[in-house]
Amino acid sequence: MPNKFFLFFFIMVQSSLSSAQELSTAIDLYNKGIEYFNAKNYEMALATYTRCIEKDPTFTKAYYNRGNCRINQKDFKGALEDFNKTIKLDPAFTKAYLFKGYTYLLMNDYSNCILTLTDALDKDRSLSKAYVHRGTAYMKTGKFDMAINDFTKAITEGEQHYAVYLNRGICKAKMEDFQGALADMNAASDINPNQSNSSAEKSKIYLKLEKWNEAIAEITNALKKNPSDADLYHNRGFAKLMMEDFNGAFLDFSICIQINPDHDNALRNKAITSYKLGKFEEAAKDYSRLINKDPQNAELYMHRGTCYLELKEYDTSLKDFSEAIRYKSDFAEAYFNRANAYTKLLDIKNACKDIKESAKLGYLPAQANVNNICN
Repeated sequence: MPNKFFLFFFIMVQSSLSSAQELSTAIDLYNKGIEYFNAKNYEMALATYTRCIEKDPTFTKAYYNRGNCRINQKDFKGALEDFNKTIKLDPAFTKAYLFKGYTYLLMNDYSNCILTLTDALDKDRSLSKAYVHRGTAYMKTGKFDMAINDFTKAITEGEQHYAVYLNRGICKAKMEDFQGALADMNAASDINPNQSNSSAEKSKIYLKLEKWNEAIAEITNALKKNPSDADLYHNRGFAKLMMEDFNGAFLDFSICIQINPDHDNALRNKAITSYKLGKFEEAAKDYSRLINKDPQNAELYMHRGTCYLELKEYDTSLKDFSEAIRYKSDFAEAYFNRANAYTKLLDIKNACKDIKESAKLGYLPAQANVNNICN
């Protein structure tokens, strides 16, 4: 019989060799996973890290890297599971907290994002990207002052990127610090001149400040980089409308609607512009489309009625003014316009009644014309 001590020693050696071999295989798989990940072959990287974890269920970095693969594959639930496992195995692995918070951000779970990233920063203040992601979560939840603080801290820590300056600028604009916002957006443009977002965001500020020429210039620049953005055409059309460039506005609103037929603001503004240009039939068609979407909107009936009034379709205009009054009984302008329609039809009795009602409701043009119609 073999010596019992020798047999025990032999088993222990074999066990140690087997463990060492398993560990070596896990490390090889881990390194192969890194190669796949760096090549952006996330599917193969994920499969390789999974095999690595099967070989060594305590391989912390394998869980962490697999979590990053799952982020790239938009498997956010799986990513959270991997980052939680990483943290359980190594509570000091602060990057796992960072990417767990980032995953919550991608899931639009802003509350858990903020909680997780705050925990990460409590453990390691040098995680500059945590300020970026937490700032974004604050911005998404309307906490613009806190977002600005985080973006500023991120920039101070070296995260001087296009998106950080742009987002801080957007937050400053929300806080009505327009000069600070423009400075940040200019900085973003300097970092990446090929991006259109900074020009688009600057144009929104100029629109608020009623600086129409500056808004048009920024929108035109943004459109060079993003020529299919319907909102940009609408906003440029609005600036042109405010400058009474009605032909330019009409063209921009038309392009906007061509790109996005459901753009109600463009449709409404195109109708206004068409009326200004004397294109009353075109304006009436646009108001009809809007009424189909919002059939109880008194304003729309009133405006379409004025188009029919200009087109001398008086009976049709009467119907629209009556609909406007039905949905808004104190609509002074609608009473006034219906009085005009009755006048065109030589129905002075009803015209007098409507213009008196309009005057009673405080509509100044009606008060100035009561005697002319009723006498």
